[in-house]
Amino acid sequence: MLLDEPLSVRLAALEQVVPAAFRTTGVRVDPAEPGGAERAATRFAEVVAAGQEGLVIKDLAAPYQAGRRGSGWIKVKPRHTLDLVVLAVERGNGRRAGTLSNIHLGARDGDGFVMLGKTFKGMTDAMLAWQTERFAELADRPTDGYVVRVRPEQVVEIAFDGVQRSSRYPGGVALRFARVLRYRDDKTADQADTLADVRALASGPLDARG
Repeated sequence: MLLDEPLSVRLAALEQVVPAAFRTTGVRVDPAEPGGAERAATRFAEVVAAGQEGLVIKDLAAPYQAGRRGSGWIKVKPRHTLDLVVLAVERGNGRRAGTLSNIHLGARDGDGFVMLGKTFKGMTDAMLAWQTERFAELADRPTDGYVVRVRPEQVVEIAFDGVQRSSRYPGGVALRFARVLRYRDDKTADQADTLADVRALASGPLDARG
């Protein structure tokens, strides 16, 4: 049985019994070797340019682990960032009860803003406490008891993996796996990124998922 053997041994066995034409090719890179990190970065850029989401990096010393997440396999995807404006915030529940948690994200479009999605990912407890107070100050419209509409003044830096088509939002696009990096008190809402900026980040046809 090869399941408990490291990946390097399993790959060697695979190469002996499966012709190259029928194997999925990978690149073996040791980042510690001279030029190793550059080779890995080049390969990453190639697959992203070809329309793939990214790479799966595998530890050659790791045994096979069916159905488990671990450090032996790590998915690496490109990270984009945008400065967007908070349009509304949702009241938290569960562990986040009593806070203003999930934020609605908007990009500038003409004289207004277009919603691109919402997220609570990336928020620390300190950030939740700060934004609960901040958005209570910015709330100036009627709420439905769950969603608190706020004046579009607070800029937030968002990281995300890509842009996809969406019939849910009026701009026709949404951010994939959006998460909060930081709030930008050094920027005003009229300095936030635009819907055109968001569309420009989509390489080729927009992802149709979502």
